Amino acid sequence: MEFVERIQAEAGLTEEQVEIFRRDYLEGVAPLPEALERMGIGEEDGVLKCLADQYALPLLQSEDYPEKPMLLDGVSVAFLRKHAVLPLQVDQGVIRVALNDPLDMSMSHILGSYFGGLRIERSLGRREDIRRAIDRLYGAAMREAEEGQAAPNGDGGGDEDWERLKGMAQEAPIVRLVNMTISRALDLRASDIHFEPFKLNFRVRCRVDGEMIEIEQPPKAMQAAIISRLKLMAGLNIAERRLPQDGRIALKLGGRQTDIRVSTSPTLFGESVVMRLLSQTAEQHDLETLGLSGEQQGRVGDLLAVPHGILLVTGPTGSGKTTTLYAMLTRLNSPSRKIITVEDPVEYQIEGINQIQVKPQIDLTFANTLRSLVRQDPDVLLIGEIRDQETAGMAIESALTGHLVLSTLHTNDAPGAVTRLRDLGIESFLIADSLIAVVAQRLVRRLCDECKEPYEASETDVERIRRAMPEAGQGLVLHRNRGCAKCGLTGYRGRLGIFEILVVTESVRSAIVSGADAGSVAATAKEHGYAPLIQDGFAKVLAGQTTLSEVLRATSFG
Repeated sequence: MEFVERIQAEAGLTEEQVEIFRRDYLEGVAPLPEALERMGIGEEDGVLKCLADQYALPLLQSEDYPEKPMLLDGVSVAFLRKHAVLPLQVDQGVIRVALNDPLDMSMSHILGSYFGGLRIERSLGRREDIRRAIDRLYGAAMREAEEGQAAPNGDGGGDEDWERLKGMAQEAPIVRLVNMTISRALDLRASDIHFEPFKLNFRVRCRVDGEMIEIEQPPKAMQAAIISRLKLMAGLNIAERRLPQDGRIALKLGGRQTDIRVSTSPTLFGESVVMRLLSQTAEQHDLETLGLSGEQQGRVGDLLAVPHGILLVTGPTGSGKTTTLYAMLTRLNSPSRKIITVEDPVEYQIEGINQIQVKPQIDLTFANTLRSLVRQDPDVLLIGEIRDQETAGMAIESALTGHLVLSTLHTNDAPGAVTRLRDLGIESFLIADSLIAVVAQRLVRRLCDECKEPYEASETDVERIRRAMPEAGQGLVLHRNRGCAKCGLTGYRGRLGIFEILVVTESVRSAIVSGADAGSVAATAKEHGYAPLIQDGFAKVLAGQTTLSEVLRATSFG
């Protein structure tokens, strides 16, 4: 009997409730309490029993919780209570943890990071049983923490004693908390940390493999001191809270050298701070590690050998465009070429390449910089992003005068780049003469090789795949995320790109000159090997590199 059928039988669910459970909970849309609420179920015992059987986890009773609390150094009790998670016992390298939601990926990340040196043994428990145990074991500590935090009001008012606030930001508890948060985010392989103020709470989240997870919820009373600490580290003005500010931090934690970009923004309940973590010791990206297939690597290699023209990389924010551009630069970088980049901001420093940071406040814009760079005798130019007609025009002119130009555009697919350049005021014949190719991409989470498990695809999934890949056949074997200690119990570890490459052949060039729209350009390109994103995504699903749900999420393909 399948898992969902067993839950339906043992928990007495209706067909509608089963569909909600499958869609909202099993597919990761909503946590267990929210899914149960949508199903109209107040009693969770039946569902928990089935989950315990499915994942071979013991289901605790109220009397199974310990009489004495564990020492929780650096863990917020309020955070544990909110998520109904309770460490029970440590014994010989194993820590037992009670949790209510076995598929909570964010909590799995956090447990895997915080207890990284221990093997985690999970148990299931009723939500209220876990919370009652937390209140019994740690209630006094929670009250003392709340009463002892006499800190400035973090509501965004302007009457604080700034010298006192600066002093608090430099005190050991705040320094330790901020350093611990950054260190934990690095352990999780996070790309960003978000410090977010709200009316009643102060939340810290980070982005891991593209997904936002909550890692801490410090007391609201500590908000002003934490934000001030971050601004001091980034060399920002702690007294200025009305305007956004940008800064950088060079930090070494646990032997890891990290460059951090810091951005602050005023919100209704205080300043929001986002830190972009750029580890200088991270693996250098190259074309072989991006996720390009062998055929795609060969095609990109051939494009980079073209002496002049524009090669564009497109996709939404956060789709990995900059990483792909750096991989291309790495391939091109040699003593025989002069390469100049114009970026906002310069994310990674590359030896042997001249990199320029634009500064609009002194009129050092993309267009103005490009205008002067032609006299620097470059072979290759990288423009961080084409945002306006002036920058687009300078890029076209550079390509037509014998330079290889790499840049990015915000479009949904490769053919859309032609339409976008027209929208910026570039004539079709200039696009056709200068454009050599467009690479569009998205990022999906990569399955953990240690714990991924195969399963036979359903008829619905087979039909969905065959609509994009008619050659796919029947009886397809896909893989799902299971979860283990190596991947923080999420089933995913790292990300990879899915790509489409539109090469501007003579027939595509003719279609562009004639004013053809994106759909007509795509149809013409398909005759010369162009395949849409979804096809590459499904190929990676069939190869066991990612899941079907990840590709559908990234491509919005139904």
